[in-house]
Amino acid sequence: MLFHFENNCCRSYEVYLLLRCVVNNRVRFFGCPMLWFLWRFVISCPRFYLIVYRGVMRSKIAEKRARRKLFSVVLKMISMPRDGKKSFAGVPKSIVILVSERYGDTILLTPLIKQLRKLFPDVVLHAITFRKSSFDFLQRDRNIDRVFYAKANYGTYVLEVLSRKYDILFNPKDSLSFNFLFQSYLIRARFKVAFRHEYHEGLYDCLLDLDYYHHVSVRNCFFLNIFSSCQDRSLPCRPYVPPMKVSEEIQNFLRHMPASRYIGINISAGNGARYWNREKWIALMRSFVGETFIVFCAPKDLKQKAAMEAQCGNVLATPVTKNLYEVAMLVRNLKFLVTPDTSLVHVAACYNTPLVGLYRNRFDDRTRFQPLSDNYELVISPTLNIKDIAVGDVVSALYAMLKSV
Repeated sequence: MLFHFENNCCRSYEVYLLLRCVVNNRVRFFGCPMLWFLWRFVISCPRFYLIVYRGVMRSKIAEKRARRKLFSVVLKMISMPRDGKKSFAGVPKSIVILVSERYGDTILLTPLIKQLRKLFPDVVLHAITFRKSSFDFLQRDRNIDRVFYAKANYGTYVLEVLSRKYDILFNPKDSLSFNFLFQSYLIRARFKVAFRHEYHEGLYDCLLDLDYYHHVSVRNCFFLNIFSSCQDRSLPCRPYVPPMKVSEEIQNFLRHMPASRYIGINISAGNGARYWNREKWIALMRSFVGETFIVFCAPKDLKQKAAMEAQCGNVLATPVTKNLYEVAMLVRNLKFLVTPDTSLVHVAACYNTPLVGLYRNRFDDRTRFQPLSDNYELVISPTLNIKDIAVGDVVSALYAMLKSV
């Protein structure tokens, strides 16, 4: 077998293949039977495969970061140098904002958008998105003049974005991002703003200094400090969901939905580490037989939602929601919401709906993305997986919430 040790990623995988070859071909360790037994044990141990997998993934992540760092260095070499210490003077006529990819981040950008429209009613405000979901969400926002999807309709993007020069560009990303760096370079703006980061130096006129662990909505609104009229002012950071079309089914359900009587549970999440097991959701609802629950989910989990509605007697069947605004209308009328750390945490904040949040054991999650509702309880997993949260912990948190109202 020929091996090419080109990088760490290949090396880890090739070591794994070599070990498998030793076992499958029954290579004997003459004179040492115990060594052969140990070899067989290691190669069949699940932890061994986990170690190899982690090695491969870490190598890929390291390579990705290295490519981004190299790209940042190249941009600095070909860009006009910007010292990051300038201040903006006057009233802006046009502002363009780069929108973070995740749905929750997009919702947490709305307080800044609202404040900009309030402070500068005549400003031309554009948003550049990198995901279709963010594009569809912000397209309905009347506070924004135009929303562009950077990964489609390239002709329109060139003619209406790259051909003009804005007064201000804001990059809210507080980590190294290829897309955000590239668009910051391509889009012409008299004054470019971002958060201070090693690889942002030299590319922006103003670098904002704010602790990384502040809430994301607070960090976004901190952008307003570049204007002298907003410095040292405490601005509201409550997000909102722009109005969208509501189906007849949801409208009929809302007409008969009493305010603050039902408890909502959200069984979906953006990735596997944020899912709570279906059996645990059912156990939670059966612990509160006197309460009525409604189930929220993403389209991929509709079968689970239907099964829960059929299996649990205290779950009220609801129509399938077709957009986030329909979900928001239901969340607004809830008594409580129980949800993993997903975008629904921020939807609840829009209407100050009390909630119980299920969070991983990550400091970033419970600081930068903590609930903004006035009344909430956090249940923190002992691990990096929400599935490891015990049912009893969530039951206790929900009991505490019920006693507080």
